[in-house]
Amino acid sequence: MAQTNRNTPLRRAKYGLMQHLPGALGLKYRRKLRKLFAPAAEAAFREALNGAADTVCIDLGANLGQHTRTMAASARKVYAFEPDPWTAAKLRAAVADLDNVEVIEAAAGTEDGTFPLYRTASFEADPVEQSQSSSLMSEKRNVDTSSAVDVHVVDFPAFLDGLEAEIGVIKMDIEGAEVPLLEALFDHPVAGRIGHLFVETHESRIPELLPRTDALRARAAQMTHPNVNMDWK
Repeated sequence: MAQTNRNTPLRRAKYGLMQHLPGALGLKYRRKLRKLFAPAAEAAFREALNGAADTVCIDLGANLGQHTRTMAASARKVYAFEPDPWTAAKLRAAVADLDNVEVIEAAAGTEDGTFPLYRTASFEADPVEQSQSSSLMSEKRNVDTSSAVDVHVVDFPAFLDGLEAEIGVIKMDIEGAEVPLLEALFDHPVAGRIGHLFVETHESRIPELLPRTDALRARAAQMTHPNVNMDWK
């Protein structure tokens, strides 16, 4: 039996309206809407990489390296940021065969320093799955503030400023920390050197970030450099 296509203009319009409902119900439909946009974001990501052969690409929140490998197949150089020590070790092993990948065991932030990274309460039981949810943001609903490890944080706008090569594509999936980082990055001159920026937002897990996330979406829609897609899966 053929499956019904659920990703229709009518459904997108419905979820687009219902995401503005107050509280948890609105956030529920915002999540549903983002899932509908995810395939288009993935296609745009791959298209952006097609033009990235002579550029540096950056994977923020590289986790176990799935998208790092995709970037490495196109880019001259890939920097893969992963702050959690357990996950960074697995990432290094996963990309050890790729000469153009450098793993940076750090989080991307707005200042250099050492800060707590909050894991979920189930991290030790299933680190492969749970490592995807670790966050610098203690407000994130699915982390356990008593399960934290101290990690290095890099001033990311300054890091970009120090790169001599063109910056082709950045993928940013940093569990809520994207909001303060984007606010700083959009105000920094180095933003004009970025070709494409793909961002996953996390206001459904940190509702306090909703107004700031919406403000960033509105601002990103007006930008040409970088080309910003805030519907990463």
